[in-house]
Amino acid sequence: PIAAAQTLPPAPGPATSLPEPVLRSTPQLEPPLPRKQSAPPPGQTAPRPSLQFAPIDLDGGSVFVRANRIDGIAEKYVEAEGKVELRTRRETVLADWLRYDFETQEVWGKGDVLLRRGTDSITGPEARFKRDTETGYFKSPRYFIGENGARGSASELRFAGPDRYEVTDARYTTCAAPREDWYVRMDELAVDNARLVGTGRNATLYFLGAPVAYSPWLEFPLSNQRKSGFLTATLGSTGSRGLEVAAPYYFNLAPNYDATLTPRLMTKRGLQMDAQGRYLTDSSQGEANAEYLHNDRVTGTNRYLLSWKHNQNLDFVPGLAGYWNLNKVSDDTYFSDLSDRVAVTSQSTLPREGGFAYTRGPLTMLAREQSFQTLQDPNAPVLPPYNRLPQVLATIQEVDWNGVGVGATGEYVRFRQSALPQGDRFYAYPTATWSRQGAAWFFTAQGGVHARHYALEDAGGNGDSFDYAIPIASVDAGLVFERDWSAFGQNLVQTLEPRAYYVYIPYRDQSRAPAFDTALDDFNFGQLFVANRYLGNDRIGDANQVTLALTSRFLDPATGAERLRVAIGDRFYFNDQRVTLNEAPRSGKSSDVLLLAEGRLSDAWYLAGATQYNFDAGQLERFTAGLRYTPAPGKVINASYRYTRNLLDQSGTTSELRQFDLSAQWPLDANWSLMGRWNYSVVDRKMLEGVAGVEYNAGCWALRLVGQRLTTTTQTTTTSVYLQIELTGLARFGTSPLDLLRRSVPGYLKSTDPTVTPRESGDYFQEY
Repeated sequence: PIAAAQTLPPAPGPATSLPEPVLRSTPQLEPPLPRKQSAPPPGQTAPRPSLQFAPIDLDGGSVFVRANRIDGIAEKYVEAEGKVELRTRRETVLADWLRYDFETQEVWGKGDVLLRRGTDSITGPEARFKRDTETGYFKSPRYFIGENGARGSASELRFAGPDRYEVTDARYTTCAAPREDWYVRMDELAVDNARLVGTGRNATLYFLGAPVAYSPWLEFPLSNQRKSGFLTATLGSTGSRGLEVAAPYYFNLAPNYDATLTPRLMTKRGLQMDAQGRYLTDSSQGEANAEYLHNDRVTGTNRYLLSWKHNQNLDFVPGLAGYWNLNKVSDDTYFSDLSDRVAVTSQSTLPREGGFAYTRGPLTMLAREQSFQTLQDPNAPVLPPYNRLPQVLATIQEVDWNGVGVGATGEYVRFRQSALPQGDRFYAYPTATWSRQGAAWFFTAQGGVHARHYALEDAGGNGDSFDYAIPIASVDAGLVFERDWSAFGQNLVQTLEPRAYYVYIPYRDQSRAPAFDTALDDFNFGQLFVANRYLGNDRIGDANQVTLALTSRFLDPATGAERLRVAIGDRFYFNDQRVTLNEAPRSGKSSDVLLLAEGRLSDAWYLAGATQYNFDAGQLERFTAGLRYTPAPGKVINASYRYTRNLLDQSGTTSELRQFDLSAQWPLDANWSLMGRWNYSVVDRKMLEGVAGVEYNAGCWALRLVGQRLTTTTQTTTTSVYLQIELTGLARFGTSPLDLLRRSVPGYLKSTDPTVTPRESGDYFQEY
């Protein structure tokens, strides 16, 4: 007889956490998974239509069974045969024959058994397990486990409790079936889905059919979640360091803090130990780094790096926070000798600072002490910056007062530098702003007084104090027109935006004031609409001038996205320049003309360029142009050119700059890609950085070979080679070039990125 509906206790938790299903008032089944069916034997009729056993009651933990034939005894057991399908809220079992015991909650299946639980799928000729304890076995299984497409086979799989499998004579790979470019053979494999970790014993790695590595113990992730263990070792070679290998070990100490310890062996330098720690709490976060190289074989000295960054919310005072940023290296050439990154090797100052920040309503305050370690290149010395011991800065954001925005900034700094004049500086800059705007216009008038006081002392200890009070007034106004515009089959909205900006600052002789932290601002389109031509507070440039600019934008009418922007601007002077820092005073009645254009011409093409032209001298002062072509992910070509007639460097000298920068990533076919960069200085007649690489993507593994030649100082270059093999879902071996490629080739994506190469889908369970 057919047993009545039976409500069972809820099934044990799934292998991986899944969101609860959305229950419908009338439960319905999805169509059963297709199964291969053979014709009935001669003389027999075709199987009867499927029967439904037990209504679905997901809330109560019911079991649903469907098959060609169902028998059983109520509240005892049920046996089903032919296209058997058992479903619960958390698992599905398919089989040719199946028996389910209500009392023990045991499932016993034979003949093409398939179990789906969470993200795991297991198939084999026979399985027997208990749903409540999640214990049992699967004979000769094939499995698909985890979130990274891992699959394999074994002689037996045992269910060892909730979220745990134990596999004997296991085979493991992430290659899509039927390919097995790489796989791991293990005597025993333990899968812990709670920790998302797999652990193997007596593991042998096979690559392209040959055994290449053995380990008595192996642990690998089943997802991208972090865990303790060795990270991918790196192997490389450079001219200044020789052959080098690093083997980082990651300590996942707690969800909110971790550490990494990295021994790094360099044949020409020696053994360097690197340590990094990170932490995050409800009120703080930080990172500490330490590197130590004992008795460098080249320099004969001990070399080190220390760095600690910390941010702390001080909750006992709302809005108060503290921080420090401490950095130190042993010598001037530490980075150029021991690093390959331009951003690192070009560092010349390392900050050491700590202080407090406070924010409350419109008030923001900062109090800190700041000093610097200056790294000198003998061939290009730089002037050490002033230390601020201390600095107190306050800003009051504009608040409305009878229709006028009132705000202020102020600062006190004690500047210290033994080789330069020292002293204290205090300044206050209150402002009042009146603004009005409409749908197609705006008008802003602002006035303020920049007042400052100096108390100086020279190398002999002689003191000097003086004050300045300089009024500043400006008016900014503009209009916005728009119209529909069509060309080349595109319908866009074009805007026309004229703008005028007038500034008046009377002349004050400020030659007595040293330039503690002040320099001439870079002349660009944004600076056209700034009152002071200097950065810092030691010079307020005299001005009686107006800026006229015209901008036109081309907008997508559907999304408002900007497709193209072109602009032109010029500044006109009514008085000669009298306030200077270390530059020659301006003699013309107008500034250089600035032209700007940038936009996405199509989904694949992006263009940007800027020009600074001196009409009085009839010469080009500065020009930059860049082009990017990205027709698809993993395909990018970048080209840029930079020219500056008089570039002021950190040592105060000027020189011409002319540089080409070309980079690209391009696939040759479905597997091979080329990457490279060429950054060349025309003036110096040398390559600043060259990168060339090739990448091969086989689907479940990839190989990257990259070479780099880098100019680290004016007279020094280094050559590095990166070789990496990535076994998807298992590990990466060799020296990773990924950071180098992302920095050198804007828009670079590794060939294994899903947006470049979607994951292959094998036919492993196609028969189901």
